[in-house]
Amino acid sequence: MSVRRLDSTKPIIEIIWEGIVSPGHVEQTNTEIQRIAEQLGNSFDVLVDMRNMKAFPQDTKEKIVEHQKLLTHWGMKRASVAVGGAIAKMQLNRISKESAHQTEFQWETYDEALAFLLK
Repeated sequence: MSVRRLDSTKPIIEIIWEGIVSPGHVEQTNTEIQRIAEQLGNSFDVLVDMRNMKAFPQDTKEKIVEHQKLLTHWGMKRASVAVGGAIAKMQLNRISKESAHQTEFQWETYDEALAFLLK
């Protein structure tokens, strides 16, 4: 898991989820995002790379719902997600419904996800 501000003219925060994501990983990610969001004036897009993620365990799913709500609260405009596998895509769709997350766009590849935000 990693979080960073992309080197781009637009305010984009990159989140990479890998392997099995624990509730602790989500909390660490939230701390980093909040710090970067403040530097970006609380207006930003998010690029999420989930291509190498296995799954969200049940206790992590609840944290991810909360995480998506926090991102919106901190100023996220859009999320562009490189999903990869069908299982991750199904989980993500379910989580987005629970968090009422309306600004998420899903792509097969990282390049497509990034290109969408750079338009």
